Amino acid sequence: MSSTPNSPDDKRKLDELGRKLSDLEKRAEATGTIPRKSTTEPNTALGSAFKLSTEFVAALVVGGGMGWLLDDAFGTRPVLMLTFLALGVAAGFYGVFRTARRMQAEDAEKAKAAPALATQDEDED
Repeated sequence: MSSTPNSPDDKRKLDELGRKLSDLEKRAEATGTIPRKSTTEPNTALGSAFKLSTEFVAALVVGGGMGWLLDDAFGTRPVLMLTFLALGVAAGFYGVFRTARRMQAEDAEKAKAAPALATQDEDED
């Protein structure tokens, strides 16, 4: 053992190895061997659940709040609140449906962008 673990020679070798790995990764991305790194974070199941539930709850709160304020203004206590709450439920379902379809389309687009990984997974089965 002629060199110590933290010698300048080891640091130079590690830097050279890192540079080679970076060049290899760039060439693999350019040829399509591996998919390009995404700049956005992937959707997690928990994040998607929070996004969809927030969309639904927000529609309920807005619909119920508008109905409550209009009931208070016009003196028609439960009628407008129930009506706008029902409209909020409908708007919530529509928003969740629309968001879920958009998320599904994004996932399908990501699957198309990484065909090499998809074919490898299918070959393993």
